[in-house]
Amino acid sequence: MAKTAPPRSSRAQRREEARRQARRRRQQRLLLRGGLGVIVILAAAVAVWWLVARTGSSGTPVLYQFRTQDFHSLAIDPADPQTIYFGHHGGLLVSRDGGRSWQAGTLSGVDAMQLVIPLADPDRIYASGHNAFTVSRDGGQTWEVPAHNLPALDLHGFAVAPSDPDRIYAFELGTFSLYASSDGGMTWETRTLPPNVNQGMIPLAVAAEDPQHLYAGVGGQIWESLDGGQSWRQAGPGPGGMIMALAVSASGKGLYAGTDQGIWKLDNSGTWQKLPAEPRDAVLAVAVGRLEGGAERVVLVDAQGNFYRSDDGGRTWVSR
Repeated sequence: MAKTAPPRSSRAQRREEARRQARRRRQQRLLLRGGLGVIVILAAAVAVWWLVARTGSSGTPVLYQFRTQDFHSLAIDPADPQTIYFGHHGGLLVSRDGGRSWQAGTLSGVDAMQLVIPLADPDRIYASGHNAFTVSRDGGQTWEVPAHNLPALDLHGFAVAPSDPDRIYAFELGTFSLYASSDGGMTWETRTLPPNVNQGMIPLAVAAEDPQHLYAGVGGQIWESLDGGQSWRQAGPGPGGMIMALAVSASGKGLYAGTDQGIWKLDNSGTWQKLPAEPRDAVLAVAVGRLEGGAERVVLVDAQGNFYRSDDGGRTWVSR
């Protein structure tokens, strides 16, 4: 006959049950620790995502992000630096609080690839771009298209002299020519392009006190003309990267360049300094204005639509 195991004592059964409960508690603790670890990791990931979305991967604060299809141009009102204009393919957005919030402007359905407000006439705003050349003479309330003799209107470079609101320069892509006007854009004359131009855009800027002193960004180099575009010379070594935008210092002593490697400033010694800002992408537009006390407000937008602002010439950048 087969032998049967003797019945276990109640004490042995209690010891076995205690061991099973202890094992279950250990497993529960391990599962709880694993769950808490996952939660901590997820929370850290969310925090990192929020910081990146708010400030950019570099840590440079992003003040606003545009949701437009493209990101063309910026201009600061010389009479009120809290008023900033942003140009895109569908027209203008306007901020009245230094770039923290934006509203639709009065110009719509127009490719505002370039925006310029001359210092000598803050009520005048020029906007130009693909099949676009228009001007407002009342601070952006109304707009008109001047009668002109330009052979085509695909303007991929545009600048107005800060000291003379009637002195304008434009690079027209269709004819691949540089033009100059001294009567506010009604009459244009052909000028000479800088050497080695083989690109579809030429960032232009005019010196603060000399309407004949013209700057042009060609690739990674700065060229300058002292005779309104009739002749050119290379202005020393260029900043780092491809030049996408130019802006003259509000004080008239320096030049800012937005490139695919950040934002740079040319000082009086002719040396380029990279400003301590690391946008997420190439800098597509730059504008400069003067604040009370002489400080310079610098604003820029990158190729992802991120808007940045500095109130001390680019040394530090404003956060939300």
